[in-house]
Amino acid sequence: MEARTYILISVMVIMVMVAAYSINVVYAQQKPQIIQAIPGTLIYVPSGPNFNPYAPSNIVGSVATWVPLAFYNPFTGQFYPVLAKNWTIQILPNGSALFTIYLRKGLYWFNGSAVIPFTAWDVYAYFYIGMKAFWWYSPWINNSLTDEDIRVLNNYTIQFLFQKWTTFIPYWMLPSWISTPYAVWKPIIDKLRTMNLTQAVKYSTNITEFVPSYWALSPYYLTYLSSTYIDITLEPMYYNGVPLLARWEEIFPFANWNDYNPTIVNWYVAGNTQAMSAFLAGKATWGGIGLSEQQVGVLNKSGVGVYLWFDYSAWGITITPYTFPFNIPEVRQALCDVINRSEVVAAWGLNYPMYAPEPAPPYTWSTYPPSVRQFLIPCEYNPSYAAQVLQKYGLYEKGGQWYLPNGTQLTITILGPSGWTDWMTMTSDAAEQLSAFGIKTQLIGQDVGIYWGTTFPKAQFEAAIAWLTFAKAYSSAWSFLSWPFWSFPEFNVSVPWTFQWPNGTCSPVYMPVIHTPYGPMTTPNGTIVWCINSTLGYINFTNWVWAFDLSYPGTPDYDELLDVIFSWYHYWVPVIPLAAKIEPFEYLKSFIDPLWVYQPYIVDNYPWFTAFTVPYYSAWGASTAFAYVYAWLGAVAPPGVVPPVAQAIANGSIWTKYEWYAKYLGIPTPDPKLQEVVASYFHIPYTPVTTTTTTTTTTTTTTTTTTTPVTTTTSTTTTTTTTTAVSTVTSTATVTSTATTTAVTTTTAVSTVTVTKPVISTALVIGIVVIVIVIAAVAAVIAMRRR
Repeated sequence: MEARTYILISVMVIMVMVAAYSINVVYAQQKPQIIQAIPGTLIYVPSGPNFNPYAPSNIVGSVATWVPLAFYNPFTGQFYPVLAKNWTIQILPNGSALFTIYLRKGLYWFNGSAVIPFTAWDVYAYFYIGMKAFWWYSPWINNSLTDEDIRVLNNYTIQFLFQKWTTFIPYWMLPSWISTPYAVWKPIIDKLRTMNLTQAVKYSTNITEFVPSYWALSPYYLTYLSSTYIDITLEPMYYNGVPLLARWEEIFPFANWNDYNPTIVNWYVAGNTQAMSAFLAGKATWGGIGLSEQQVGVLNKSGVGVYLWFDYSAWGITITPYTFPFNIPEVRQALCDVINRSEVVAAWGLNYPMYAPEPAPPYTWSTYPPSVRQFLIPCEYNPSYAAQVLQKYGLYEKGGQWYLPNGTQLTITILGPSGWTDWMTMTSDAAEQLSAFGIKTQLIGQDVGIYWGTTFPKAQFEAAIAWLTFAKAYSSAWSFLSWPFWSFPEFNVSVPWTFQWPNGTCSPVYMPVIHTPYGPMTTPNGTIVWCINSTLGYINFTNWVWAFDLSYPGTPDYDELLDVIFSWYHYWVPVIPLAAKIEPFEYLKSFIDPLWVYQPYIVDNYPWFTAFTVPYYSAWGASTAFAYVYAWLGAVAPPGVVPPVAQAIANGSIWTKYEWYAKYLGIPTPDPKLQEVVASYFHIPYTPVTTTTTTTTTTTTTTTTTTTPVTTTTSTTTTTTTTTAVSTVTSTATVTSTATTTAVTTTTAVSTVTVTKPVISTALVIGIVVIVIVIAAVAAVIAMRRR
């Protein structure tokens, strides 16, 4: 990014700035001020459609003062109802479905000087415009029937008719931010109601140019906006007798926003260097800045806290499969065995070696059932075997270089986004390794916009740096795999591709019906894999995607479809894996204490709880801003204050009073050891709670007639005996403060950064934090090879 320096003005100066939305803000100086350093720029045009969610230039996501119908935690597969209080799904005989959403009452839009009651018509506005003018959720809903298929049953109930149902529709729709007050958008809606679908789609351009007035639907509302700052402020408890924050506190019972200054400052500092400078100067209190290990070490030495967690994204090199020898699956597998990934990640640090070509980061493997894990097969670092494979197909080595059978030297040209220095640095090392193996390889950087806007999506490359996955866990793998093929656009997935199971055999997969909690659902074409002999077959990706979209996590059909796609990835290696990213998060130690969730017992036994307390991985439907996870959900508090969630764990109320929330967070059952660990960290008492008996009986009844819809009713009865200790046990354990420590030592070959943490887990790979230990010997080898 362009090097551009901004100097953070003091809080006192912020108080007297002339705001675009001049609301009086009172700052409680004794409370920590959330100042988030954002290493980017904000394109803000005062007269533009800033609060128009349909406009490409909107800043709705940056302002983030809207909430969804429900949060979804992709780690636990659980919802947190927000605007919606519940919803129902009714499958009809023809495979369509009615999706009915029941909304909470007593919520209001607020702009600082007025309120509007929130109703189902606001939800209607959001989806009606999106579906009719922009073809949202096609082909599951017939967009030409939008006027009939979206129905407001009353002020707090809305219903959608989907002609083709997929189990993932609730996961897509419920996390949507509702940012369209009906009163504001009514002129647009009235015009759309007079149009057919063709006219509505044409009218969409006018919609993107509409400049709506600002209204918040959130505990926070916008109080200042410029190209550098976005200030959002906590709503008043009541406004002219109307409950605002008072109602939000009912929805977020663990919120601890009152422990912080009521105004949150989002500061756009332009780049990583500027963000780092802001922390070193003590002018920023929190941020997620993509730094190298050496930079993390500099911050640590200055007293800025840095904690690490997985990014849940993986990346590598994709190579076009249409030219010899890259059109041979075994050759692509061999290339996967050429690269030493420990060396690759050591070139930059803060990345975890990604060995398997399947789209599942290694630290999520434990979430998959054994039947699926058997298809997660790592590449081996075995250059000798790779050489044997090349020779098998007529290639030969001469003078340390590999040649094709016709005498042409084997080369690879890799393109990548030049501004992504971490990717480019590590891929450069991989290219050097391929060249050292004898395949002449060069890496060329392109402008980031051109690369992602044209070169990559249009497959204008021989080889390119590509994402491999964003899948966070087994329960939400569908979120990436519903269409995984965008990460290797050079593969034409509209045609059949050869297929083989990892054991070298072929057996057909035919799934005309997918079994789900809603009942059996018919696929358009159930032929997924067919065989031409006992060792080789073909896969139809269109049919696979249709079936997978209908499947439901935890069912045999879902698992089998994962087996199929993982096997194809293993067979073809569409992306040669290199690394899975580790994200650093920076904070002033006087601002928060996030390390209680990094204790070994919590990391080993409740990794998704740890992950969920990192703002970057907040729920779907929640902003990644600090406030959502920390202030709204009560996960972390200022030093010296026990976070509400920690207190609820210690006293047991997280299970005895808020069982649904415990499941949502990933701590579903009482655990006295967890209580002890948390209480020990904060030096507070804890009350042991144990569950001695849990019996669950589920009965599903499906009624089908020619005239009556198919209604699936699931009733669950759970009997739980919970024992709470009579006396309160006080922890007397000595607590040693845990902090990220980075030591930098210098050798004659290269600077070596070692990141150490006393919380590393030997039980699970997801141990954390210190996944990146740069070994001096490896670094020295890299330095010598680059001379």
